[in-house]
Amino acid sequence: MKTTAIYDYFWDEIEKDVEIKEIEGENYYNKIVFNAFIKLIDNLLSDNPYDLDLANNMKSLKRKNDMKSIYSLIKREYLYRYIRINVKSTDFPKDLKRIMLIPIRSSIYEMMMGVLSTMDCYGEHLVSLYKKNIHFVTPIDGGGFGYSALDNYTIDILDLKNVNLWYDYGEDWIFNIAFNKLEYFEEYVPLKILKFRGRGILEDNKHILYYYFNHIDNECIEEFDLDDYFSDDLEDINDRAIMDYDSLVYSYMGIDKNANREE
Repeated sequence: MKTTAIYDYFWDEIEKDVEIKEIEGENYYNKIVFNAFIKLIDNLLSDNPYDLDLANNMKSLKRKNDMKSIYSLIKREYLYRYIRINVKSTDFPKDLKRIMLIPIRSSIYEMMMGVLSTMDCYGEHLVSLYKKNIHFVTPIDGGGFGYSALDNYTIDILDLKNVNLWYDYGEDWIFNIAFNKLEYFEEYVPLKILKFRGRGILEDNKHILYYYFNHIDNECIEEFDLDDYFSDDLEDINDRAIMDYDSLVYSYMGIDKNANREE
C-alpha cells in the first residue's frame, strides 16, 4: 500500500470524525489535523521513529492494508499521547519548577504558551525558544525569524532534548525545558501539571522574588503578598494554567509579527 493511499483515506476520515471535532471545538480545521497526522505517520515510517514498537506495528498494518487500524492508531497518538517535560527557572531552580505533560502533536508555539501559562505570565513581553542554532520566536518578534514554528507539529520528533524558553528580554526570565518520557493520558487536555513548586513569576519585579527566595529583608517585599507563594494546590494551578493558556495562545497570535515593539 502506498503512503499516499493512507493520506487520502485519512483526509476523508478526519473530515467526519466527531470525537476530533468535539475536542478541537470551534478551532477545528481538518487540514491542520491532517497535517499533524501526516507528521506522525512520516516519523513512524522513517528510519528513526520516536517509538520503535509503535513504528513496527504501523509497518505491519501497512503491509496488511489495514487502513482502519492505522487510522485508530494515529488518532490515539494525536489525541492522547503526551510527553513529560521538566521545567525549571534558571534563576530559581529549586523554588520555581514544574513537571508537566503536553500533547506530542503540540506545535513549538503551543509548547511555549503552555509553559508560560503554568508560570503565571501575563504574556506582555517578547518570548523565544532556543538551543544553539535552533531559535524559534513568536509572531510578536519584529524580526519574524522562526515564525514557521507555528506550523511545526509533534514536538518530540524535533529531538529537542533540552531547550531554553526566554521570556521578557529585559528581565530575562529563562526556563530550561527538559524532555522526558512519552506516555498516554486517557483524556485530552492542552497541558497537565503533575508536580510543581512556586506560584510563578512576578511580572516586571524579578528582584522581589530574588529577595524573597534568598531571605533578604527588603521593604519592597512588603508591597507583595507572598505569604502563600508556595501554598497553591495542584488542582488550582492546573485550572489557572489552562485558562491562561487559551488567553496566551490568542493574544500572541493576534499581534502583527512585523510590528515593532519595545521591551
